[in-house]
Amino acid sequence: MSNVLGRTASRDEGRTLPKGETVGRYSAYLDAQKAVDFLADSKFPVQKVSIIGSDLKMVERVTGRLSYPRVALASAATGAWFGFFVGLILTLFGDGGTYLPIITSMALGAVFWMLFGVITYAFQRGKRDFTSTSQVIATSYDVIVEPDSAGEARRMLQQLPMNGQSQHPARAPQGWQPPAAGGQPQQPTTPAAWQDPLAQPPRNMQPAGEQPTGSQGSAGEPTPESGVRRGQFADLPDGRPQYGVRVTQPDNGPATEPTGPQEPRETAQQDPKQ
Repeated sequence: MSNVLGRTASRDEGRTLPKGETVGRYSAYLDAQKAVDFLADSKFPVQKVSIIGSDLKMVERVTGRLSYPRVALASAATGAWFGFFVGLILTLFGDGGTYLPIITSMALGAVFWMLFGVITYAFQRGKRDFTSTSQVIATSYDVIVEPDSAGEARRMLQQLPMNGQSQHPARAPQGWQPPAAGGQPQQPTTPAAWQDPLAQPPRNMQPAGEQPTGSQGSAGEPTPESGVRRGQFADLPDGRPQYGVRVTQPDNGPATEPTGPQEPRETAQQDPKQ
């Protein structure tokens, strides 16, 4: 169907981004390629898989410094290869069976290319005195799978160990249980034999084989030690306090009142007339 201007809509689906669910995100293209290769080896329909690179960056890596001798040598080598190709063609289609055209073409090509390279470098006047290679790379690579097969792809990728990739599908941790229908995911259960190393023992717990301190009651049961101030932390196995030093209050006993009649004390008063 065409519009009023006589143009038809583009039907090239290759110009649009693929749609689906992300089953893995990787920092290098080789890791994403490894994941897709694993899916292909597992008989997964890889025609439903796409790799999308995000955050494209142009990277230029400097390989060395330029100088006149290096420019001349590189240009001569390029000219020699071009001369070898021309001389080989002349030898194959020529009447003579000697290799003289090849040697002559290589020598002439090396000389002319060396002169051309040196003159070109001289005209740059030192504006670019280095050699480099350029490439376009992505920051991250997403493996996209069509929604109807995304779950199966994740299940297969869980069997592929991929170190250093935090968003690679991994196996479920031990003790994890899938969420119930319409409910929240259940928390992993704690084994019965596991004990919290930070838990404090009860205060009344006494070490085995040690008699409790304090005076004995009438029925033979221990009574709390008088004058000892207990803290909020349990004592050590040898009876010492766990933190600080225990301070004991001296027991002076109850104050005693004097018994028996006491004679009133008479104070001598001085006569003011004397």
